[in-house]
Amino acid sequence: MATGRTISASFLTDFDKKVIELCEKISDTIFNSITDKDKQKLFKKEYGKISLTRDGGLGLGAGKLQRDAICTRGRQGKAPYSNRNLRWHPLIVAENSVEYAKEIERIEIDGEDESQVLVFVIKNSKGKEEKYPSDKVHELPERYVALPKHWMPHIDKLKNWSDTLWTQNSCVIPTYECCDWFQSVETYAILGISVAVAFYDVDFKTLYAEIENILKSQTVDKTIKLPSKLFPTDKKDIICCPICKKTISSNLNEFRKEERPATWQPAWRSSKKEEGEDASNQIMHVSPLIETEIRHTAKNVRYGHRWCNVAMTDHSLDETLDFMEFVVKAHNRCK
Repeated sequence: MATGRTISASFLTDFDKKVIELCEKISDTIFNSITDKDKQKLFKKEYGKISLTRDGGLGLGAGKLQRDAICTRGRQGKAPYSNRNLRWHPLIVAENSVEYAKEIERIEIDGEDESQVLVFVIKNSKGKEEKYPSDKVHELPERYVALPKHWMPHIDKLKNWSDTLWTQNSCVIPTYECCDWFQSVETYAILGISVAVAFYDVDFKTLYAEIENILKSQTVDKTIKLPSKLFPTDKKDIICCPICKKTISSNLNEFRKEERPATWQPAWRSSKKEEGEDASNQIMHVSPLIETEIRHTAKNVRYGHRWCNVAMTDHSLDETLDFMEFVVKAHNRCK
């Protein structure tokens, strides 16, 4: 299966770089708003570090904010999915046509044996065909979508591709994970505010005003007015877990009857036990991501507890609460 980095992970267009640098400005503002020097270092390490790459960089390249807000999820498998990529990456794949992307003309495969490369053919504004191999699709002039009909002519060949071929052609992102650049930036900002206030004792009102001014003065695209109408204003909405309504810094220990028992972990591997704790901080989508609508926005993305996130799975908040209500009644736990 594809196991390496996204193809052309280290290559950014000038536009991509400007967007990431805008996020870096937000990160620096949060960093400077933290008065405790040790907490500053912790924020930088865990959340605020910036990597000028499409996938957030290797290892500890980028902080959690960049990985969650402006990068897609890590993916592996016998498919051309990027193993993380920018959410405004211009080549998406979907089951059906979507109104926010143009269809490609076709897919071709160039080369032989272990040198085979996916090539995506589009028509430019003048009606002339242009070809973009997998390592150049990030240079597409606007968002394009590849549909099942475009892959079908190559099914017999693709199903026999090696792990190496999949890795060197990992160049698309799922439609439901995509969004526009400014939606990624606003998401970065709102998640940044939430952790700054909840974990690092930053004053909400002051930081919110500073970040709001950064968004208003952005120069990436002056035709886009930020913050948008989707940018939330309520402090509790921003710093509280959408499910339990406790602040994201709450540890939920009051709900565990016994200490979580230790389990064996290989000493030669780095431990990720904290990521499995009930209160570990995870990205949540209040309404689940779908192909027909862009939902990775500051209105819909929050940080929440792992326990709450797991309970929600891919359901909406209303569906989750309805199910929880049913379970509580089924066990006669209503008070």
